[in-house]
Amino acid sequence: MVLLPLRTNTITVTSMAMLAALGIVMRLFVRIPIVPGMLELSPGFLFSELGGVIGGLIGGAVVGAIVGIGGAIAGGEVPLMPLIGNVFLGIGTGYAIHITSDRNSAKYILLVILGGGLIGGFVPDMTVFLALSESLGAALLAAVLDALQGAAWAAAALMVEKLVVRPILGQYLYVYPMALSIEDHEGDPND
Repeated sequence: MVLLPLRTNTITVTSMAMLAALGIVMRLFVRIPIVPGMLELSPGFLFSELGGVIGGLIGGAVVGAIVGIGGAIAGGEVPLMPLIGNVFLGIGTGYAIHITSDRNSAKYILLVILGGGLIGGFVPDMTVFLALSESLGAALLAAVLDALQGAAWAAAALMVEKLVVRPILGQYLYVYPMALSIEDHEGDPND
């Protein structure tokens, strides 16, 4: 297992807090009901998954929990569902950096998208929602739709991280391998 290449500094904590705050706002105010009382399309998924992409398992779980609290307060579905679902979204995208530390590799991208869809979308619906639902068919439909939504928002989170977060905050958030310079070379200077 690869250690998380994330610095623990004020910028990291502030970035995670900003993601959580933006996620709460999105969960509270931007909700598109697919199946009223059961399933919603929400851009709040993006922020939970972005927390996992940037902060790994811990960042994803913490941001997901905070965004999930916003979803539970917003109503529209059983309060336990958005809380557990958003934590799983963060975990689903956050585990990938612990397996491979190359954020540009196809393996990493695939793990994030599959994790966002399967762990973040499918698993919570098939566990929590199935227990609250009267039929397996309704739970399976909700799980498949949430899995598709989770995978799509995971792809969006990868793009936001690569195109926005990494260029602006990457040097402060991530630990990059140190490049050797001429001064670091120990040996005969005439080589």
